[in-house]
Amino acid sequence: MIDPTKKPAEKNDKKPENLVRNRTFIYQFYHPDELEGGNPSRELVVLLHGSGGNEASLVPLARRVWPRAVLLGVRGRVLQDGGTRWYRKITAVKFDEKDVQQEADTFVIFISKLAEKENLDLPNATFVGYSNGANLLAATMFMHSDLVRRAVLMRSMPVLAQMPKADLSKVQVLTITGEQDKLYSPFAPALSDALRRSDAKLDAEMVDAGHMLGLKDRQIIRQWLASLDGTNLTDVKVRPKKH
Repeated sequence: MIDPTKKPAEKNDKKPENLVRNRTFIYQFYHPDELEGGNPSRELVVLLHGSGGNEASLVPLARRVWPRAVLLGVRGRVLQDGGTRWYRKITAVKFDEKDVQQEADTFVIFISKLAEKENLDLPNATFVGYSNGANLLAATMFMHSDLVRRAVLMRSMPVLAQMPKADLSKVQVLTITGEQDKLYSPFAPALSDALRRSDAKLDAEMVDAGHMLGLKDRQIIRQWLASLDGTNLTDVKVRPKKH
C-alpha cells in the first residue's frame, strides 16, 4: 500500500557531469623552418586555444602575424561534455573559480618547467589567448604577475569574481572584443577595468565581428606590435607545406 504521509521522491533531472582531466598538458612546438621561406628568430609566442580547440587551433593566425617566431601551442587539460577547455564551466558565463585557480597554478608550473627544459625565453615571450584560453591567461596574469610581460587577449572576460591584487605595471596587454559578440562582450569592460587598476599598459580594442576570429584581429595585433616595437608589420601569406 502507498503511505499517504510519505512525501514522493523528488525527481532529479540533472544530468551527470561528463568531465575528464588530463594529468599533463599536451603541447607542440611549431618552427618557422617547417614552412616555406621561414627564417627562425628568437621570438616565442605561446598559444592558448578557445573552447573545443587544441594546441594547433591558433597556429594559422599566429603564423601570419609572427612568421619567424617559434610558436608553442598548449592544450587545456579539461575535457568537459566532449569539448576541450582550460577549466570547468558551470554555465556559458559562470565558471568554477576554484578550478580556474587550480588550472592557472598548474599551467604556471608546467610552462616554467618546460622553459627550463627547453631554454625558453619566457620574459620576452608573447602569450596569446582566445576566449576560454584568454580567460585562463588573464587569471594567470593576476595570480602570477611575474610570468607574463606581453599578452594578447581575444574575446576575453573575467572568470574570477575578485581578481587578486597584482602589480602589472610591466605588462603590455592587448584585448580585442567582438562588437557583435553579444554573449561575452558585455563582460569585457570589467576585465579592462581590472587590468587598468593593476597598472597594466592596456590597449583595449573593439572589432566589428562576433566571437569568431578573422582578418581584422590579425590587423589589430600587427598594429599593436608595430606600436610597441617601432616596426611596420605586414600580413604574411603562408603557403601550405607540400607533402
